[in-house]
Amino acid sequence: MSFLWCILMIVGILSALWEKKPDRLLQAILEGSKDALDYSLTLIGIMAFWSGIYGIIEKTGSLSFLTKNIARPVFKSIFRKPLKKNEEEAVFASIAANLLGLGNTATVWGLKAMQELKKGDHLTPNIATFLILLSSGLTVFPSSVINLRAALGSKNPAIIWLPALVSSSVCTVAALLLDRIWGER
Repeated sequence: MSFLWCILMIVGILSALWEKKPDRLLQAILEGSKDALDYSLTLIGIMAFWSGIYGIIEKTGSLSFLTKNIARPVFKSIFRKPLKKNEEEAVFASIAANLLGLGNTATVWGLKAMQELKKGDHLTPNIATFLILLSSGLTVFPSSVINLRAALGSKNPAIIWLPALVSSSVCTVAALLLDRIWGER
């Protein structure tokens, strides 16, 4: 990938020199870095907000309550082997973050869940199911994408909500069905 970026940079610089307009190259570099910084700050704000909410939920004991009353019944039908309490909480936090469309924020919780689920050096059925759930991309509210669309000036950034919900739901159901069919082999 770095090779591709290098080629693109060289082509951009050579084309600016060829057209004898290096000022446009400098302008593009400055605008690009400004846009990258703006988008990064937007995403950092979203991550900080939801990380704070998660910290509050965890400290108040709400995570255990939500896991026990909401996630446990669902997990019993999805995972092939029962999850331990610490596994349930980590998996629930990761899946909840993905349901809210918090991509980057969910990564931290996904890694914690993988550590909890890990048993030796091999792939367990529960790890496979967890990865399938994450990879299928079930998103109830794609907040990161909506925020990026708003930052880019979209007139209706939330218009993607229903198509995202429908497509991610279909993908998740299909992935879980395939996990059940082929996962037992």
